[in-house]
Amino acid sequence: MGLKKHEKLAYRLSDIIVRLNSGERLDIFELAGTYQVSTRTLKRDFKDRLTILDFSEAGPQFYRLDAKKIGYLDITDIKRFANFASVQDLLPKIDRQFFQEQLNQSILVKGFAYENISARTDDFKAINQAITNCQYIEFDYCKVSENATDSTSKHHYLEPYHLLNKNGIWYVVGCRHGQTRTFCFTQITNLQVNTETFTCSEDIKVKILGTDSLFFGNQISEIVLQVDAKVAGYFERRDLLPNQKLVRKLDNGDLLLACRDVHPREVVPIVQYWIPHIRVISPSEVQGQMEGVLKEYLENIQHYYQTL
Repeated sequence: MGLKKHEKLAYRLSDIIVRLNSGERLDIFELAGTYQVSTRTLKRDFKDRLTILDFSEAGPQFYRLDAKKIGYLDITDIKRFANFASVQDLLPKIDRQFFQEQLNQSILVKGFAYENISARTDDFKAINQAITNCQYIEFDYCKVSENATDSTSKHHYLEPYHLLNKNGIWYVVGCRHGQTRTFCFTQITNLQVNTETFTCSEDIKVKILGTDSLFFGNQISEIVLQVDAKVAGYFERRDLLPNQKLVRKLDNGDLLLACRDVHPREVVPIVQYWIPHIRVISPSEVQGQMEGVLKEYLENIQHYYQTL
């Protein structure tokens, strides 16, 4: 399976940023040969997608970072930056605006598809400013319920830490009474930013930045999966599972993978997508619950066709 266009772009931008970050002086003609793209495409990379980097040389042939900025980005920054830059043309205006204005740890992006939140621009900006100023926010929140008639909302008081975009959905990640909480941005109403401030915890920031999970405080320590050799290459090429780690590669080519500190709801849909080439080894309850859901689904399908 070939890489999608934005994935190829992300890999190219990542490599360019790594080389710039290490102090290299890049020649646009040499880059054209390396990445098999035109110089016109590369000029767009530098002038449109990498515009917020501080260059001491900015073309038309050579590009180099300002000496004070060499080594400034760590690998997490580079990956986040490249992923965001590669899809900015697909983003609603508000997302492009925030990307161009700043690359910081208050806004995180994981994934390549984005919801349009342009109607909530003021609230988005207010929360981002509250994060920057370490100000409490309060709001009403209505969870999505399996019961369509249940629209109960609750009032929350939160120390906001990050605006996070995962799989196209914006979330507000914060802390209250020592517990890390996640709220879907579009389900927040009646937002208020308080003048009262809180002391930002570096431990909490590291915890949020270091995981792919959204279920803070409700994760299980480890889910172990076995991936069939037929599709192992896809999982070796890039992490398709949250917090994915390779345990070992078996003699037959199968992979044993571990997802650490995740909620089953973040893993099971991916396992279902790859059926029959992947299964949960442990905890056995997760595999059992998934099999139960699939069995019920097949029985419902069978019943449907019998009634036609």
